[in-house]
Amino acid sequence: MSIFRKKTAGRKSKDSSKSQRKSGGRGKESATLRYFETSRVIEFGLFVLFTALVVTICFLGQEPKGPRVLLNQAASNRIVADFAFEYESRLQMESAAAAARAQVPPVFKRTFEPFENFRSFINDLNSSIAKNQIQFEADGSEVFQQELLKTATSLIEKYPLDIEPEVIINVTAQTNPRERSALFNDALAILKSLYEDGIYSTSRAESIGPQVTVIQLVDEDGRYHMPNARSLDDALVALRVRINSLSRDTETARVLFDLLRGGLKPNLLYSANATNRAIKRAIDQIEPVRIAFRAGETLIEPGAVVMPIDLERLAAYREIEQRGRNTSLVFNQLFMERLILTLLLFIPVYIYVKQGLRELHKRNRAIAITAVAILLNLLIIRILMEVGESALVNSRPSLSMLPYVAPYALAPILVAVLVGSSPAVLSALIIAVIFGLIQNNSVEFILIAFISGVVGSFVSVNTRTRSKLVRAGLLAGATAAVAGTAIGLLSGYSLGLVGQQTLVAMVIGLFTGILAVGLLPIFESLFKITTEITLLELTDFNHPLLRRMQVEAPGSYHHSLMVANLSENAAAAIGASPLLCRVCCLFHDIGKLVKPEYFTENQHEGINPHDAKNPSMSALVIKAHVKEGVEIARKHKLPRVIIDVIRQHHGTTLIQYFFHQAKERAKEEHGNTQPPFPEKTGKQGKSKPREARQVEESTYRYDGPRPQFKESAIIFFADSVEAASRSLKKVTQPNVEDLIDRIFRDRIEDGQLDNCPLTFHELDLIRKSFIYTVLNMLHARIEYPKTDAEKAADQEKNSKPEESDQDPHAPAGNQQPI
Repeated sequence: MSIFRKKTAGRKSKDSSKSQRKSGGRGKESATLRYFETSRVIEFGLFVLFTALVVTICFLGQEPKGPRVLLNQAASNRIVADFAFEYESRLQMESAAAAARAQVPPVFKRTFEPFENFRSFINDLNSSIAKNQIQFEADGSEVFQQELLKTATSLIEKYPLDIEPEVIINVTAQTNPRERSALFNDALAILKSLYEDGIYSTSRAESIGPQVTVIQLVDEDGRYHMPNARSLDDALVALRVRINSLSRDTETARVLFDLLRGGLKPNLLYSANATNRAIKRAIDQIEPVRIAFRAGETLIEPGAVVMPIDLERLAAYREIEQRGRNTSLVFNQLFMERLILTLLLFIPVYIYVKQGLRELHKRNRAIAITAVAILLNLLIIRILMEVGESALVNSRPSLSMLPYVAPYALAPILVAVLVGSSPAVLSALIIAVIFGLIQNNSVEFILIAFISGVVGSFVSVNTRTRSKLVRAGLLAGATAAVAGTAIGLLSGYSLGLVGQQTLVAMVIGLFTGILAVGLLPIFESLFKITTEITLLELTDFNHPLLRRMQVEAPGSYHHSLMVANLSENAAAAIGASPLLCRVCCLFHDIGKLVKPEYFTENQHEGINPHDAKNPSMSALVIKAHVKEGVEIARKHKLPRVIIDVIRQHHGTTLIQYFFHQAKERAKEEHGNTQPPFPEKTGKQGKSKPREARQVEESTYRYDGPRPQFKESAIIFFADSVEAASRSLKKVTQPNVEDLIDRIFRDRIEDGQLDNCPLTFHELDLIRKSFIYTVLNMLHARIEYPKTDAEKAADQEKNSKPEESDQDPHAPAGNQQPI
């Protein structure tokens, strides 16, 4: 650890001069971002704004819901009237109207159309019999009867009657014309008398109206009286009795009855309009039913099954109560009560945020993400509640399902993924309490919402696939269903209602998970944050940029993989994000895709383009890969954290090789080059010596910025360690330790970690991890023994003199890694 504690005397002055080399715009942007993420003023302002928005979204314009009772379910509490009130009962009026409607008999109208039709038939029949007698009686009785049968058939079809033609033949045979005429006249008089009394049908198939035993008869003027109405069966009996008294014998009476019964039909027809008018007159005479309650009188007893009359009573009580309330949106009793309760809730929440979340990284941004998620969740809940109450105002069973439609686990799931578990549990608590206040201070729904939110956040922590968010929503819904079932059964609700609530909670939980999947990319883009889900998706080696590196810059790609291994292990050692380190390492050198041949890991066959360039131009090309990497990353819409690592993975370090080369060339030029003309003379005629050309260090330094977070610093060191480890001639633990110690010491003394929150203890853990990983990466292989044939070939080769065109005293090539 001593290497980390060495400091130079002039380090602070050197650091201050280096910090001035940062670009002004980038410095201002970083300062503004840091101010937003750490300022206490911003933190307090966010909290006040959050409180105001919660109260506005959840309680502004809300009306009191009254006690929660369900139709046909047992009431859990006693409900008492706080004031005396009186209301008009619609249900009792409906009950009285139904009783009056049942007491009003159907109204019928009398018609003589069946009688007139039959009388016309009898008249035509008399005329037809006489005509047939004139025409066919001379031809014999057989011809006469045949023609009469035809005539009778045509008359029955003309006047649709239920009479057999043979009956007419029998009547003609049994009576003479004079007797027949008298009988027909008397029979028609009997029929008319029966029709005047009224005939109604007792058969449902034949009756237009309902079956009745009491009849109200209305005439053309609308006047009512009670006739001696008979049913069709009774009218047939009366007809037979009267015909028997007219006929001279039984046979004549029988055939005459068979003829006349075809003309006897119901003539009392049901009148729907008249019946409805009678019912309306009866209902109009009912007096309104008014029910009065005194202050302190019980409206519903505890344990009593709630009936529709009870719901009507509570609705009337709430309506009268709301009329007496202040109609102001803000200055009303309900809003002020909810405002005070919300403030009482947020005071301990603020204390917890100040003390319990003190170590939270970028706390203000985390608070902002949590606040926006909670506000969005509460807004969705309020919209669902308001729309549901308006749409289901006449459906009490459906209204009882409405609280289970709220997705109270949405914000906890989002916060767990984006920020962490502690803020997620806090968001679950806030949403649960606010939702309980919305549900008329319901402790039951506070418990259901809180348990559901905690389970959803617990399952969502460290989630790396989007499908697990759907699972988290489903488990949150299942938790709400179980809690709701337990509370419902304890409250005495029916199994049918509890089952419906369970199903609704499960379905809403599934939709909550799906909604969380859709909202997560929006939050990532809005707050410039990258979740492990997105990071894991970026580790796919088929990503277009990684595929390009494999083909166009394979050396840089292999270097990125090695740096990823180093960084991932080191991040795990200090508790940083290994996944973030791996992903950032895979993309940190994508800028080398622009000019891959200028980097030694991609050079082949000894061709080095830097040989044809001066050191400053080479340094410019090397530095440019950072800027070009940032542009490529933005073009491919990589997350902001990857872009930050690309900018910071070299910090403001010095490109040693070209800086040293530039200084050497400057010395050579100063020592070997003579000026082609005399030196200029001063005012006094003395010559002024020419100074050596100075090499500007800033030309050979990366533009930065320096590493600003732990993962960036780990990658910053891993990049240097991996590149330098390739130059080790012999891989031993002392050599590796010395190399890594030297790199760490140089970077620390150069001030590269001044903006990074790493501690010396964490640096030591990173160092030890690097040593372990490098030794395993560069391990030696056991040399396998050679076969006899290979040994013989080696001896033969060694016995021959070596031929070489190369001068053994020639110096080695000047190949230097970049």
